[in-house]
Amino acid sequence: MSTVLKNADGSFRMFSKGASEILLKKCCKILTASGEPKLFRPRDREDMVKKVIEPMASEGLRTICLAYRDFPAPEGEPDWENENDILTSLTCVCVVGIEDPVRPEVPDAIKKCQRAGITVRMVTGDNINTARAIATKCGILHPGDDFLCLEGKEFNRRIRNEKGEIEQERIDKIWPKLRVLARSSPTDKHTLVKGIIDSTVAEQRQVVAVTGDGTNDGPALKKADVGFAM
Repeated sequence: MSTVLKNADGSFRMFSKGASEILLKKCCKILTASGEPKLFRPRDREDMVKKVIEPMASEGLRTICLAYRDFPAPEGEPDWENENDILTSLTCVCVVGIEDPVRPEVPDAIKKCQRAGITVRMVTGDNINTARAIATKCGILHPGDDFLCLEGKEFNRRIRNEKGEIEQERIDKIWPKLRVLARSSPTDKHTLVKGIIDSTVAEQRQVVAVTGDGTNDGPALKKADVGFAM
């Protein structure tokens, strides 16, 4: 998300926030402790991912990057609709870790589902390390179990053939062990729901229930046997 402010001298400043590893790729400078911008190279970014983002994410924190960009007055007003041109050459201000704590009643609710024979899966836009940590706290993942945690990109790579078409056989190799699908899009969620419903690997057809809290979850909720809009 970006917000643009117009300054008195006719220049513009754009403030942006977003998933840290994605927004950092668009940064070419970073503010020092004294507030001076310095060069931010790809190797500095890799360093930040290893030393700052991954440790926070593995504790279940959602990491967000805050950055800005100045547009000088002489250059005139940019075309704000052209995101590729606008959202580049940013200066990173900081990366913050936000805790979205698991409510105390959630692990028990998941245990009840599991005792009833329901397999609980987490499909989220979160970073995979954050998702894995939260899924472990919830009881979706149990250390020592044979399970899969995938990012949307890897999920798509595994389920599509050379032509980019989704194949049911490929989905059938993944969904039984899949417990966490991270950095996923609404399309990935719909694909997973359809793949499980259409599967014939189990003796009985799987009954799928889906929860969702945003309008983009609509297609998956509609496709599921039971859809809970939250």
